[in-house]
Amino acid sequence: HANYETTILEKTIVKIGALLALGFGEAGAEIVAKNMQRGGDVDPMIPGKKIVAIFGFCDIRNFTDATEILQEGVMVFVNEIAEVVHSQVDFFSGASNKNIGDAFLLVWKFDDEDVEQDTYTGVLVPKQNSIKVKALAEMAVSSFISIQPALAKAAKLKKYRGNKELLTRMNETEYRVKMGFGLHVGWAIEGAIGSKYKIDASYLSPNVNTSSRLEAATKQFGVWILISDKVRELCREYMRGLMRQVDCVKVKGSDVGL
Repeated sequence: HANYETTILEKTIVKIGALLALGFGEAGAEIVAKNMQRGGDVDPMIPGKKIVAIFGFCDIRNFTDATEILQEGVMVFVNEIAEVVHSQVDFFSGASNKNIGDAFLLVWKFDDEDVEQDTYTGVLVPKQNSIKVKALAEMAVSSFISIQPALAKAAKLKKYRGNKELLTRMNETEYRVKMGFGLHVGWAIEGAIGSKYKIDASYLSPNVNTSSRLEAATKQFGVWILISDKVRELCREYMRGLMRQVDCVKVKGSDVGL
């Protein structure tokens, strides 16, 4: 009987651990570890850690229309898209961080050994000559490129293609899920954001905002993906050859060109 109770307890702890991992994600592993060292009390007022990563931001197009038409079914719709986005990112060594309504923040974090200080600016940057850095940069790009065809092939999303209300609203003969994508690289502070009432394990940095701005700019440029030159520079020659420069811009509030 005692062994049976121990087994149930072990299974419960495993399930709780799995839920914590799902809720906190990769960014939360260190936060949970730090709090466990302090006796298990959740304290969001712990200083963050500076990391370097590639940040990807993607957004579902025409989401307001889809919400109005699908109503209660919009949750399933978003989660079916999230399943495709998250699985592709995970396959290409990335991690999903935030789901913000119709948008997703994805992260490819560099190991400490693959990061150095820029000689001129003193800013933390990925090592240009590292094979691991180049591989991760190319996987981030490949991940975002693969999401669009994966959405087109997803069996769960086929039921929306003939939805008459969606077709009428979008003025199309066949409805397909469309997304916009932005990729940027740089430093960020990884940590707990919030209070004792609710915390999120996430990243704060102008570089995270830039990935979001790149995605927003895809509508202006009439493309579905925009990659900053900083990400392009990390890729090998072959992949750089598959990209084309669309513009050189300065984001408001920043002196760095993209």
